[in-house]
Amino acid sequence: MFQRWILVIALVASCGHDHGPPRVRKMVEPAADAKRTALRGGGPARSPRIANYKIDARLDSARHLITATETLTWTNTGESPVETLPFHLYLNAFKNESSALMRSSGGELRMAKASDTGWGWIQLDSVMIAGVEQVSRLKFPGLPDETVSELPLAQPVIAGQTIEVSFKFTAQLPEVFARTGFKGDFNMVAQWFPKIGVRTGAAGLEQWECQPLQATTEFFADFGTYDVSLTVPNTFQVVATGVLTAATESPGGTRTFTYRAEDVHDFVWVADPFLNQKHGTAKVDDGPPVTVFVYYRGEQEAFANRHLQAAIGAVEKFSQYFGAYPWPVMSVIDPPMDAMFSAGGMEYPTLVTTAGDSVFMRPGIRVPESVTIHEVGHNWFQGILASNEVTEAWMDEGVNEWADAHVMQDLYGPRTSGVDALGFQANMTALRNAVTADPSSLPQPIATAAYAFIDQGTYGNTEYDYTMRALFTLEHDVGSTKFMAAMKAYAKQFSFKHPTGRDFWTALSQALEQDIGGFAHAAFQEIGGLRLAVRSAACRPAHGVRGVLGDGPGKKTVTETEAPDAGAWSCDVVIQNTGAVHVPVDVELRFVDESTQRLHWDGVGTWQRFPVEHSAKLASVKLDPDNKLMLQTPVEYTYRLEGDGAAALRASARIGAWTQTLLQLVGP
Repeated sequence: MFQRWILVIALVASCGHDHGPPRVRKMVEPAADAKRTALRGGGPARSPRIANYKIDARLDSARHLITATETLTWTNTGESPVETLPFHLYLNAFKNESSALMRSSGGELRMAKASDTGWGWIQLDSVMIAGVEQVSRLKFPGLPDETVSELPLAQPVIAGQTIEVSFKFTAQLPEVFARTGFKGDFNMVAQWFPKIGVRTGAAGLEQWECQPLQATTEFFADFGTYDVSLTVPNTFQVVATGVLTAATESPGGTRTFTYRAEDVHDFVWVADPFLNQKHGTAKVDDGPPVTVFVYYRGEQEAFANRHLQAAIGAVEKFSQYFGAYPWPVMSVIDPPMDAMFSAGGMEYPTLVTTAGDSVFMRPGIRVPESVTIHEVGHNWFQGILASNEVTEAWMDEGVNEWADAHVMQDLYGPRTSGVDALGFQANMTALRNAVTADPSSLPQPIATAAYAFIDQGTYGNTEYDYTMRALFTLEHDVGSTKFMAAMKAYAKQFSFKHPTGRDFWTALSQALEQDIGGFAHAAFQEIGGLRLAVRSAACRPAHGVRGVLGDGPGKKTVTETEAPDAGAWSCDVVIQNTGAVHVPVDVELRFVDESTQRLHWDGVGTWQRFPVEHSAKLASVKLDPDNKLMLQTPVEYTYRLEGDGAAALRASARIGAWTQTLLQLVGP
């Protein structure tokens, strides 16, 4: 999902463009696409293909209304019988103000506001099993929310059995909001069909996971195959999940496009009469290349070039780090400017939407590129590693943020991954850390279900930023090479499965050959983060022992004269950590003669005292001088010994620390 901080920066400079009336488009020649298999290089299924869909849909472009038939073939791969089938009806989130989405968002999300006239909905006109109509048996357990419907079965589906359910449905797209809908002639058709939930849990104790759609929740579904035919006016360009296998002229000035997707857990499409296309090739080591497409309107062509290069680089780098991209195509949609906040920055298998186009985003200011890389990265974290975004959002958003940072640095350089323009350079991760909340101030832990966060800001800062910082902290602790290898092992082990947080930490512990459960619990299950600070630091002149020494005849009093200052200093430094997370930390001492000394605290306990002897007086203490720790804003990391440590002097030290941090971020 699109990061809020990027939206704040990426101000839209235009609200639309007059393209004139739509014209009949040149017919797409599917021959090249038809020769492609839905999996890159062909081969066997990657997933168990539990939920498989055949859909035939028609778009009424004037009313933004879809009429469709659907056949779902679902297999009970668990060990317990199934007596009820639950279905997501996501478009009912846009039906009225009683939906969980509207109540939890207040009608505002990601700097966009829901229309009070352009409502959307989905209606099941028929539900058939074995030729028997079932629509009257449907229930809505979450009323007044209607985004989940349940169908009690006349006969249970036993372990290993397959059931076929046929639907006829009508879907009204809303005016675009929260990732779905239309704006003018642009149609973003996402989460638009009845989609079955996922059975989770231990064998024999499986339960349905099928949550209502809320402001901060996304999606969770089983892998399968999709065969989808889409009929649209012949003036429209269509882009969809998977590969195009056929394109035919249809009656009434329409065309039908047929797509095939394999081992995906969703299907999305875009229809627009004004889209142009660019494409390039991403090289992946284990087989044929990936064709990368960018679709855009004419006025956004300069940004389309940037998105294309970013997407190609992302496919190549994510494949290198986390396993080869399994599909032959990657499509990037650059939504129209007036739909960007509502439709931009969202991920689906083989198709993502990007954002960031603006006159303010000059070449070298890499906000547009970062959005594209983030969304393409989701084809691994949650496209291939299909974690439950509703209950463990950090597993796709936060882990993906961490991975994005590596890809950005590889593509654009460690110092210039965020900005390299107008004489300034900045690292994207450092920029993010400078403008987001201090993790130690967040009121809820990372391991909070997405719908349970107190507000959207807490959700974003925790699931995206805090997770990324926690993973970087762990990476720096164990070593980057080892950590990257462990992440690749995790990705390989759980590709095309539904890994949980427990799976993630177990896999990493095994690959790293060390138990990281303590860190995982403290950083992800508790609040407080890292609260590291210099408790105190003081020096006194070093000299021999003074006072009354000895007993009896040998007793004597040693004064300053007998034990003068030795020209050196005895210093005492106390470090504390009152947060939940305890990790090793380096400490750099700087003395007034500009010499330095390094100390190391293993992080055990809540404090550590260091006695230090040195020829010069201590001037400052700096924690984490190599910036390995990212679980606290570093305002307290530099402690300067000035006078008696009065408040004014401490404030000056903090200002100095902030100045130093900013210079590190944007210094030339």
